[in-house]
Amino acid sequence: MSNIDISSLSVAELAALKGSIDSIIEGRRESELLDLRETFEAMAEKAGFTLEEVMQATSSKKRPAVPTKYRNPDNQMDTWSGRGRKPLWVVALLESGGSLEACLI
Repeated sequence: MSNIDISSLSVAELAALKGSIDSIIEGRRESELLDLRETFEAMAEKAGFTLEEVMQATSSKKRPAVPTKYRNPDNQMDTWSGRGRKPLWVVALLESGGSLEACLI
């Protein structure tokens, strides 16, 4: 790629250049996306599937909701399943000497 000195261009020239670049990027982006789709469709067809079947299979595997296990004694709206990061109310409760067993539902 050749180095282009743009430091001497006027604001109008830079704006025109930017517009041209944005247009070219958008065109190439669309072209590359279409190429990728064709590649993925061919791969899916070779495996005996459609691309839509593949996309549905990858998006439909959601984890089931975990039931609530703990409730904040100070605010009944605050709950926690016991998984993941501890909510602030749990952290505060434990730091003040409280126990999770007292918050079991």
